[in-house]
Amino acid sequence: MASLDTGYLLCFCPNPSVDTYLWVEKLEKGAVTRAQRESRYPGGKGLHVALAIAEMGEPTVLLGVWGGATGQWLQSECNRLGVACFGPQLPAWNRTCLTIVSPDAETKDTEILGMGPEINLSDYQRLLADFRELVPQASGIVMSGSWPPGAPKDPYGPFLELAHQYEKKAFLDCSGATLLQALPHRPFAVHVNKNEAEAVSPDEGQGAAVANLLQHCDLLALTAGKDGLFLYENDQAVHATCHLDQVISAVGSGDCLMAGLAVAYRRGLDFVGSARLGTACGTANCIREDLGMLYKKDVDRLLPKVKVDIIETVKL
Repeated sequence: MASLDTGYLLCFCPNPSVDTYLWVEKLEKGAVTRAQRESRYPGGKGLHVALAIAEMGEPTVLLGVWGGATGQWLQSECNRLGVACFGPQLPAWNRTCLTIVSPDAETKDTEILGMGPEINLSDYQRLLADFRELVPQASGIVMSGSWPPGAPKDPYGPFLELAHQYEKKAFLDCSGATLLQALPHRPFAVHVNKNEAEAVSPDEGQGAAVANLLQHCDLLALTAGKDGLFLYENDQAVHATCHLDQVISAVGSGDCLMAGLAVAYRRGLDFVGSARLGTACGTANCIREDLGMLYKKDVDRLLPKVKVDIIETVKL
């Protein structure tokens, strides 16, 4: 992959969240359950990407919708970790995403995902105006995650068109209808997991899904959990893996992988080098309890352990 120019990587997170983990012995329906432990982390896919990029030593800024007291806390945490935040301030709070961690197999890692503050057309236009101000100085753009209630149909479309207007490469990570609406705007890169890829062509098989996605982007990153990364670009395809003896939490690994790919592009790494760095970043997230976060020293240690195989056909 070719190098981008100098400038910050602009990360876009329309729906930031406070990710809250509660540890319980057993979760019983209709009963009072007392948590044994709880932790909170700044969350949202684009926010995770920005924090990972900053930890890797590259300049980045974060554009998002910031609401109420939770929005203030999220911005404070990002600033503490070296990421400047931009975007409209709303009175309604940013969402909370709750994960219940329990040794009980039936309720282990039960997730409840909040909605986020409802936005109106004026809020959306303010977000687009802020994006327009930030794009010219960006070396590249990463757009990630869901949108809060009230967003228009095809919410990423105008942002992708602005990226094209300023000749900036856009990395996109979303799913479902939002992804399908965004694809005709031709993002440079798309990240999906295996299930999200299958949903693109539900009746045609995984190979058809990959082929379909590659018609709409130049670079496709498909992740398959412990089976690693399948990276496609033009007529090139590789499978990258990094073995771990123990996984603490895989939450946010795809976001860290996306950060690694954006950093690799900014640094001008080649195709195989990009797959290697992206995989190391995604794997580094798995060995820390901090959700959606990596540490550069872990990435540096894991890089030599990443195995990259050239593949000629879709192999999932």
